[in-house]
Amino acid sequence: MPPAREPISIALLHDGRAGERHARELAEALRSAGQQVQLLRAPTARLAESVLGGRGFSGRLTQLPFGVTALLRSQFDVAHAFSVPDALTALTWRRLVGRPAVFTCIEPLDRDRLADRRLRLWLLQRAVQDSDALVAATEESRAALARWLALDAPVIASGDAAGYERLYRELLAQRA
Repeated sequence: MPPAREPISIALLHDGRAGERHARELAEALRSAGQQVQLLRAPTARLAESVLGGRGFSGRLTQLPFGVTALLRSQFDVAHAFSVPDALTALTWRRLVGRPAVFTCIEPLDRDRLADRRLRLWLLQRAVQDSDALVAATEESRAALARWLALDAPVIASGDAAGYERLYRELLAQRA
């Protein structure tokens, strides 16, 4: 774990959709605060994704091996995901290297989306229950997590570098 005054090396995983804006805003804020940040967007295998999608599976599962490989190539202190498939990537990386994984729930959860695809609910449960920290992107996300999954997650704004740095340092201290 880096001492309190040394920068933290953070991987921000986003899917290029809803989480991208939040990840970019957070990256900018963290860099301004002196942290080392890398935005990662793992590619997907399009043909395999179309086959899985045609069979009703939750999307973007083929990015997992690409994302884990990208995380393993660098010495990150923390992996922070902004989508459910990216959270699975961060959790796999965590199992391999023992460093913290954070998940920020960006997407609005509602009854129709919780079980609209195969593995969807299971993947979401893994993301929110197995991550070292769960953060809600908005008050709406926080309320949906409380309503549908009975979880209370703090809301930390994407520009709140101090809030995220405090969270990361607490997680790193727990692992030391």
